[in-house]
Amino acid sequence: MIVDLVLEVHLLLEVIGVDTRIAERMARILSKMKDRLETLNLFDERFYPSRRDDRENVLRYFIVMVAMDHRLSRFGKPYEACLPNDDCYHGADLLYRLGKIKYDNDPGFFSPENLSKITIDDVKKWLSIGDAEPPDPDIRAFLLRDLGVKLLKLYNGSVEELLDRSNNLIHGTINEPGLVDNLRVFRAYEDPVEKKPLLFAKFIIARGLFSPRDRLDPIIDNHLSRIAYRIGLVMVSGNLWNKIRRGVEVDREEDILLRLNIRRAYRIVALKSGIDPGVIDDYLWIMGRKICLRDKPPLCDQCLFKQICMARKNSNFMVKEHIYYNTWYY
Repeated sequence: MIVDLVLEVHLLLEVIGVDTRIAERMARILSKMKDRLETLNLFDERFYPSRRDDRENVLRYFIVMVAMDHRLSRFGKPYEACLPNDDCYHGADLLYRLGKIKYDNDPGFFSPENLSKITIDDVKKWLSIGDAEPPDPDIRAFLLRDLGVKLLKLYNGSVEELLDRSNNLIHGTINEPGLVDNLRVFRAYEDPVEKKPLLFAKFIIARGLFSPRDRLDPIIDNHLSRIAYRIGLVMVSGNLWNKIRRGVEVDREEDILLRLNIRRAYRIVALKSGIDPGVIDDYLWIMGRKICLRDKPPLCDQCLFKQICMARKNSNFMVKEHIYYNTWYY
């Protein structure tokens, strides 16, 4: 029995692990460049409410938009469109632009009362434009109804009350629950790796709406996963690495295992660099969209980590990311 347990643990470590040397080198590079790291402007009124808006309305906007912030594009069918008398947007930019237009025209759309009754057609009408449409309007409608019903029943329809019950904590205890703990009741926010809960926390912290006593954790999505594999921050071997290299879809447990290790890796980077995880997340997410590209050759000469990147030395590391389609977690 003991031998079998040791063997099982050994095999698990062979499958996936964090290269702490790479984590330390990334941390040193980021620390030297911390004043030049590009971050999101969460007061950009193309995508987010004005700083003058009602606090509860702003909180409702963010909790709804983050609930919708998953799997917008599929391979061969990007989520992108040019809006009349506006601009062209792609992926999350299009999602939040359409969200802000809806918020400006009808802020009541984001009320728990309305969310509790939302239909598939409502979601399609809201988030579809031209050839761009979300791949799972039925799931999104369900998630919004679930969010609305539970906000009404558990928090008197108030996101502010949800925050008040979070004890100025992101992660809490049974006796003193934090924001992530309270969000788990919503199906949109149940991800074991907490991508959406931590993204919501990052947004409202940056907006000055929430001041936790504990530290934000890294927020793991496709961009941060791809960067971790290419740089060599997270090393994967065996059949799981073969799946990633060949573009074969992983299963739910493999996805969770991979993202948990990637989160742990970036947590080390954040701690050793002394930089807020939200800032690191912003920078790496933007880097993944602009430099370490998935479907086009990466712009390695513009990358801060080009001297330590494994993919520049060995093309076997130049993977896109691990693939897991059927999820609303991220």
